[in-house]
Amino acid sequence: MSEPIMSHSESIEIAALPETVWALVTDMERYGEWSSENTGGYWRKNEDGVPGTGKVGDEFVGINRRGDDEWKALVEITEREENRSFAFVTGGTAMNFVHWRYDLDANNDGTTLTESWALMNLSPIMVENGESEVEMRSANARESITATLLGMKAAAEG
Repeated sequence: MSEPIMSHSESIEIAALPETVWALVTDMERYGEWSSENTGGYWRKNEDGVPGTGKVGDEFVGINRRGDDEWKALVEITEREENRSFAFVTGGTAMNFVHWRYDLDANNDGTTLTESWALMNLSPIMVENGESEVEMRSANARESITATLLGMKAAAEG
C-alpha cells in the first residue's frame, strides 16, 4: 500500500461500551445524523440482488451535500473486526481515493473512538481544480470527522 498524500485523525472518549459504539460506526445509513457533509445513503445490491450489510466487499452509496452541491460517493468496505475496527474506501478498491477508518479501544470509562481519513489518490475533480480543491476537501474531512465523532458520542451516551 502506498503512503497517503495527506491524512488526519481524531479521537474522542465515549462513556459507552464498545458494542454500543460499534453499532453506530457500522450503521452507515445513520451517518447523516452526525456528519457535516454526509446526509445518509444506501447499500448497493450484490450480484445476488441482496443489499449489503457492511461486510468486507459490500458497497455503500453515500449522499453528500455542501451548500448547494450534492453528490454521491461509492464506498467499499475494506475491513471489519467486530467491536474493534471498521474501514472503507471512497471510489471502491478500484479507484482507491480516500480511506476512512474507525478504531475502537475499550478503556476504563467506555470507549476511545478514533476516526481517520487518508487521501490516497486525487479524484478527477481534484486533478481538474488543483491544490485549492485538495485543500478544501481536506478541510471538509477534518470538519466532518469532528462533527461525526461528537454526534456518535452524543448518540452513544444519550
